[in-house]
Amino acid sequence: MNSLYELDKSILFFFNRTIHADQLNIFFIFLSSRSSLLLILPVIIVLGVYLKKKDNIQFKKFVYVIILTAIAAGVSDLISSGIIKNIFDRERPCQVIEGLNFWKSRSGIWVITDGFSSYKSSFSFTSSHVSNTMAAAVLAGLFYNRLIAYLIIISILVGISRMYLGVHYPSDVAAGWIIGALIGFIAYKSYIFYSVRYPKLRI
Repeated sequence: MNSLYELDKSILFFFNRTIHADQLNIFFIFLSSRSSLLLILPVIIVLGVYLKKKDNIQFKKFVYVIILTAIAAGVSDLISSGIIKNIFDRERPCQVIEGLNFWKSRSGIWVITDGFSSYKSSFSFTSSHVSNTMAAAVLAGLFYNRLIAYLIIISILVGISRMYLGVHYPSDVAAGWIIGALIGFIAYKSYIFYSVRYPKLRI
């Protein structure tokens, strides 16, 4: 177990210390910020209006995918934050490892962790940011195959951002990717199953 933990820390140090640079800070802070989701809303609205005018069938599909993606992300968040985190009670790296770069979002400053201060109160395993984005990426990507690679890359970058900011171990992130992918896939298959039984749901 110690060797696995040391590997976990080594990967964390690479993303948190080795590649840490002023030029990357804004990018990774943006990816980790939940408020960045607000920037997606205007894009969704504009795209929805465009599809409504151009193709009603594609608009219906778009609306279905948005709703299903929101549900999948919500289920992922419930499982990750509401269940798994409370089972494992794992402290975040920024709480127990000295010398990490940690972004204090409320203060808007970077600090170097001391290994014992509680910089963040919630538990570490697994990353809900990652599981939520991966669930959304896989589900939406299965409906829009041409976009799946781009969507998954975004989720991967979100995972890297969580290590870059010092709030998650690589194992937290990897578990988030796996859980999110499973939820997204199951949600997609569930829709396919019910759309066969209830033709009105088909898109």
